[in-house]
Order: sequence, then structure tokens, then C-alpha cells
Amino acid sequence: MLRTRSLWLPALALTSTLLVGSAAEAADPGTGAPPADAARANRFQQALGLSDEQMAAIREVRARHAEERKQNWQALRQARMDLHQLAINGGDPAAIQAKTAQVSELLGQSVQLRVTSLQEISPILSPEQRAKLAQMEQHGFKHRHRGGPRSS
Repeated sequence: MLRTRSLWLPALALTSTLLVGSAAEAADPGTGAPPADAARANRFQQALGLSDEQMAAIREVRARHAEERKQNWQALRQARMDLHQLAINGGDPAAIQAKTAQVSELLGQSVQLRVTSLQEISPILSPEQRAKLAQMEQHGFKHRHRGGPRSS
């Protein structure tokens, strides 16, 4: 039972990470973004009532952390694939535990990156916009998962 719980912890952390950062993700269509990303950013801007200047400031925050997010995502993806292979191929329990710890650490770093971005975005927003953002996140702001980070 404890072993099963320890494997669910990274999955739970990943889910919460996606919920915490989903609204901030929508604010960054990136350069040369596909129309769907631009439309999502536009919906985000409209939903919060953001000015063009606020959107530019949010994009700047996101761009400042883009490379770090990309590296974290790539390391997390590789660690999760490694863990998966260890688990399905009957890997050594110590190796599985070590890889699980690595995945958990990378998930924690991902959460910290998102929190840092949200802390930098928060002063850009009015109190009403912050309340709307919190409500959107509580209800699970809808976004399309592209299978990876956005290129900057």
C-alpha cells in the first residue's frame, strides 16, 4: 500500500502542477505561435480583462523563465520514461526508488517555477483580475496540452 501511494505522489504532483500553471501557460503564445495558442491567449486576456500592456508584461515574465521550464520539462520527461521502463522491466527496487525520488524532485522544481512565475505575474494584475484568475484555476482553466513546453 505504501509503495503504491509513493508512485501516485508524482502523478498527483504533476496534476496539481498543471492546474496551478494552466492559466499562466495560456498567457504565452510564444513567437510564431499556432493560431490556437494565440486564440487561447486572447481568451485569457478577455477572461481577465487584461490590457495589452499587462499581456506584454506577462509574456515577458514567461519568456524570462522559458529556458528553465524547457530544461525542467525535458529532464522530467526523460526521468518519467526511465522510471516507466524500470517499473515494467522489473527493475531493481533501489533504482526504482531513486528514479521516483528524481521524478518527485523535478516535479517540485516545476511547481516552484510556476509559483515563481505566478508571484511575478501577480503584481501586474489588479485585485479583481487576481480574484478572477484564482476562480479560473479553481474551476480548472481549460487548455490544450501540446505534449511539451512552448518554444520561445
